[in-house]
Amino acid sequence: MGAATRSEIDIDLDLPGKRLGTIGLVHSDDRHAFSRIPVPIAAIIGGDGPGVMLSAGTHGDEYEGQAVMQALLREIEPADVAGRLYILPALNYPAVLAEARCSPLDGGNLNRVFPGEARLGPTHALAAIVAREVMPRVRYAMDLHSGGRSSCYLPCTYLHWGGDAAHRRAKLDGARAFGAPGIVVSAGTANPGSMTAECDRRGIVMVSTELGGGGTIDRRMLAIGREGVRRALAHWGILRGQAAPAPLPTRLLLLQGREGSPMAEADGIFEPSRDLGDEVSPGDDAGLVYPVGEIARPALRARFATRGVVVSRRVPALVRRGDLLYNVASPVTEAELGLS
Repeated sequence: MGAATRSEIDIDLDLPGKRLGTIGLVHSDDRHAFSRIPVPIAAIIGGDGPGVMLSAGTHGDEYEGQAVMQALLREIEPADVAGRLYILPALNYPAVLAEARCSPLDGGNLNRVFPGEARLGPTHALAAIVAREVMPRVRYAMDLHSGGRSSCYLPCTYLHWGGDAAHRRAKLDGARAFGAPGIVVSAGTANPGSMTAECDRRGIVMVSTELGGGGTIDRRMLAIGREGVRRALAHWGILRGQAAPAPLPTRLLLLQGREGSPMAEADGIFEPSRDLGDEVSPGDDAGLVYPVGEIARPALRARFATRGVVVSRRVPALVRRGDLLYNVASPVTEAELGLS
């Protein structure tokens, strides 16, 4: 791997006011001869209230959240903020520039390496400085995701169900305040290297989203994201003069995991038969996979194995065996999630 990657923030994260700067990844490899890769960061501090970290571009090909964050950092001023607001609009900056999910510097998936370790390369180094410098300053976090180039999602907040009952309640309340049409809950704790898992370990209340995808920007998703982030900030007491918003109607859904995730059983062209939001039952048709190089071979029909709502669908038509085609989630109550 070579020498450890160094990371430096060029703005004061505690001084009142609004500062726009960078996290400098000082990195050397065959392409970058001792380069300083500038990852953008904004600090907006207007009072002694709680701190919030807002991030997007954790996966570089997920764009709705990046556009939301770029707009917010230009719109919000210290006079609007009752506490501390840290905005990372293109967190995995090398992946953003490469239009890729993972970093081109080392192939690292930033959402799998927290809390990070600088000696393991640039993706780890970036996670390490966020965990060391930003996370200790905040009580709340929001990381905006979408389906990237590989899939599209129904507009939803997305919660990994880690932490004790009080922590889970705070996450659910934050998701309800955001006000997306759906709240998708993934049972159990998050991947141990994810930002969510790191926030859970630190007691930071974190809400994620899945807003569209397909490697582009959907205007409806953009509007949901912009309004939702402001609603969550008001709920957390960060925006001055804005009362906590009344919850909007939303569906609470439990992700069905592997059973609710039909996959391609051969390499080929996928012809989907269901759309986002469709309700499905066990045995329902999910689409066909045509083995394009074996025209004498019958098309393979994919089927759903569980009852629920289609919350994500693959976008690229070309599939390889094992590629995820859909995600299905089923309605669930707070009581069924262990909350009274």
